[in-house]
Amino acid sequence: MTIDLVLADPHPVVLDGLLHVFQNMEGFSVKSCATDAESALQAVIEFKPDILITELFLQKNTGLVLIEEIQKKALSTHAVVFTAACVRDVCKAIDLGVQGMVSKDKPKQVLAQCIQSVHAGEKWLDKDLTLHSLTYLLDKKAIHVSLPEVLTAREMVVAKMVSEGLPNKKIAQILYITEGTTKLHLHHIYQKLNCPGRVALALHMQSYGLA
Repeated sequence: MTIDLVLADPHPVVLDGLLHVFQNMEGFSVKSCATDAESALQAVIEFKPDILITELFLQKNTGLVLIEEIQKKALSTHAVVFTAACVRDVCKAIDLGVQGMVSKDKPKQVLAQCIQSVHAGEKWLDKDLTLHSLTYLLDKKAIHVSLPEVLTAREMVVAKMVSEGLPNKKIAQILYITEGTTKLHLHHIYQKLNCPGRVALALHMQSYGLA
């Protein structure tokens, strides 16, 4: 079975390299290449590839926005992030539910393995990339005060549920509030704790023994 791909990277040299790799690797077919998010989205809509390989840094918007648009449109294409992005963007990508993520310092065989795993319905996140990011977040200690002193009682409950992996819809059902109210609580929590997303919040909760 051939896995159809769309490639997105802002650097033509990297894009040419990826194209060369997958044109000459059995089991893959490259349908389109793009340097910007808009072109990549149009290519995904047109060719309906199995996998989009994308950097998080793109021209005309970010890879994160591109992934969000694919999700909003309920397209069947799965995103594999191939990146050298910063901690904050990596955490946001994880929060979006990206199934595959590989650091750009990994060899082509690792990227191919990630693509194949995601295509098979599995999650494949580069351990070095995610562990480095999470360790960085903990070492930076974005907050230095007790969480209960910063968050309201309801915000603490929401934060704990998030750290347990519950989605917003489930949290809203349990607390008998709307999903919009849940999102508002999370917005306030992220602002108060200077968290980039759910992963960082879960780490903060764990570091304070609250998850």
